[in-house]
Amino acid sequence: MDPSGLRNPLLWGDIYKALGRPELAADKIHAYRVLRDTYGEYYTVKEGHRHEVLSFVMDGDEEAQQAFMEAEPRLLDQGEHVHKTLQTLHEAGLVLDVVSELIRTVGPIDQNVILRFLTAHNLRHFFRYLITPLGKIDMFTGIVIDERYCGQTKSAGTIYDILVDDLAEQNISPDQAIMIGDRPSTDIEPAHARGLRTIQYSGYSHWPPSPATDAVIYDFNELFPIVDAWMRLPKSSQ
Repeated sequence: MDPSGLRNPLLWGDIYKALGRPELAADKIHAYRVLRDTYGEYYTVKEGHRHEVLSFVMDGDEEAQQAFMEAEPRLLDQGEHVHKTLQTLHEAGLVLDVVSELIRTVGPIDQNVILRFLTAHNLRHFFRYLITPLGKIDMFTGIVIDERYCGQTKSAGTIYDILVDDLAEQNISPDQAIMIGDRPSTDIEPAHARGLRTIQYSGYSHWPPSPATDAVIYDFNELFPIVDAWMRLPKSSQ
């Protein structure tokens, strides 16, 4: 999810214009920035403190909450060439899942921002499961089907401990799996430490390449040749 389109004036301006209360937008922009300053970045607010967006920024306003949930997936963009790449990976027979640090969700679990985003951008059908600290969610039904992941996080690395066990039950070893993400501390380093191959996407993130990553890409067009080579060659020869 490319957050560059999720600019404060656009997000909160859209919401409160739609609600007929545009005069409130400036106060909401300020409150959202307070959350960012409290937790360090919008990325952390988006994945771990969404309930505070509702309670602190929107003062528990359910109408504003619904408008927020509708506006956010529309304003979040997708990485360059991601749809084409997912189509290619899918056609090649690779199994695709999403691993997210989604700790809390605003509204029903099957209406979380990730599923809404994937649906809005016609990407959801490429994936089997959404794996989160709320559990493993079936992409088709939106139902939690594995509670072993509950309370486990990417930042602590524990979600990858469960993932490795889960993959083993599917006869998949860690070096037959690839974690692709942009954030070193949650996507790359803990996955690498548990034996997964890692690819760091730096198309729009500000994080420098991690020493723990096996490859860095700046456009999703670069992804398939790397994955194809790894799936054909034993890890020891890389």
